[in-house]
Amino acid sequence: MKTDRFFNIFSTRISKKAIFLLIGVVSFQYAMSQAQSSYWEIGLMGGISNYVGDINSMFKNGKDDSKEWNQFESSFNFYNAHFVGGVIARYNFNPRWVLRSSLLFSKLSGDDKHFNNERNLNFRSTLQELSLAMEFNFMDYRTGSRQHRFTPYIFGGVALFHFNPKTEIYDPIEQETLTVSLHDLNTEGQGLIDKRNNYSRINLSVPFGVGLKFSLSTHTCLGLEWGFRKTFTDYIDDISTTYVDRETLLAYGGEQAVTAADRTNELFGNEGLYHTNGEMRGNRTTKDWYNFLTISITTRLSSNSRGKCLTNNKR
Repeated sequence: MKTDRFFNIFSTRISKKAIFLLIGVVSFQYAMSQAQSSYWEIGLMGGISNYVGDINSMFKNGKDDSKEWNQFESSFNFYNAHFVGGVIARYNFNPRWVLRSSLLFSKLSGDDKHFNNERNLNFRSTLQELSLAMEFNFMDYRTGSRQHRFTPYIFGGVALFHFNPKTEIYDPIEQETLTVSLHDLNTEGQGLIDKRNNYSRINLSVPFGVGLKFSLSTHTCLGLEWGFRKTFTDYIDDISTTYVDRETLLAYGGEQAVTAADRTNELFGNEGLYHTNGEMRGNRTTKDWYNFLTISITTRLSSNSRGKCLTNNKR
């Protein structure tokens, strides 16, 4: 739980969407390399995102046969894909090594109905990710070069991301459908059960993956990339541990909390069916993942003669 406390403190000190941090990172890189602008590339990224977590085909009605690798395999199933878009900046140290920063925006979602799971939980969340990573080109590559215009590459680094799982519930008191923040409802008794603190909506991940680069012209690079994100939280979907006693949660969190925490009773034939305290709600032994399948278009900057010479020499 020390990790939870760390992230709770951490989240109070930085912007939830980390925009200013990205500006700082890019500004620092630019200030350190003003005289070598030809080594810079900036551009846009777009594609699809995918969530991998406790809502999956391995979890069936209170029994979870999933392992970390089985969850990772779900990355290849884009049933719940959403659009991802953002900006990217690269600094090419040489034809093989590249430092890059990116800021991406997307959504993640999951629904037990897709797997005929009577648990009947679901969520959706916006996602903002700021990352810093190193790329390694397997072949010599420079944007604008005719001789070295293509390469596969791998990358790895660290990312900071913000998420906020939400769902829609029917509030019997208000008698209307409401969109609620699951984090705020403490659906698994966070703050109520000993050593079960509420999770932070800002967390770290380890991005890694593979890609291809193509030099389309003297200044333009086209990139195709599949990137995985190994996170350190199990609450992207607001599901991790066990159900808590319904009456206790009602007294602690109110009607909205108990409605969002246990939704099996909403299915036809299960009216009045609620889980007891301690029954399995999620698998806390695995962490959540997400991944991006993207295309990028970047432009090489060349505001000095050194950059022009570099391109000419590589042709």
